[in-house]
Order: sequence, then C-alpha cells, then structure tokens
Amino acid sequence: MKLEKREVTLNEFDSLQDAFYFERALLSQYVCCLQQAQRKETRAQLLKLITEIGEDIFFLCDLLGGSAIENRSSDE
Repeated sequence: MKLEKREVTLNEFDSLQDAFYFERALLSQYVCCLQQAQRKETRAQLLKLITEIGEDIFFLCDLLGGSAIENRSSDE
C-alpha cells in the first residue's frame, strides 16, 4: 500500500470552530471547579473567569456565523 502525501489546510471556519470547542471545554472545567471551591477568593476568581469565557464564546459564535455566511457565498 502506497502512502500519499496530502496537503492539509485549515480554513477560518475550522479554526474558529476549534477555538469554540476549546472554550466550551474550558467553561465546563471552570464550572466543575466552582462546585468544589471552598475559599471565597477562589469562587470569585472562577466566576470572573466563567464570565470572560462566556464573552469569548459569544464572540466566537458571532465570528462563526459570519464565517459560515462567507463560506456559503464563496462555495456558490
């Protein structure tokens, strides 16, 4: 069996989608940690980080929507 070399490229949509999945996984981990946090300072910091991740996720969703529209119009 002969192995072929294929060029693998990521487009903008794939990169944004990867970032979105990473942020979503990070958010999930912060929530798990929040349930176990005992110190008030730790809880406050986790809540701050959860808010920041939420804003990043909304931003990525907006970018993904625009990127999907651009991908659709360039395919036609």
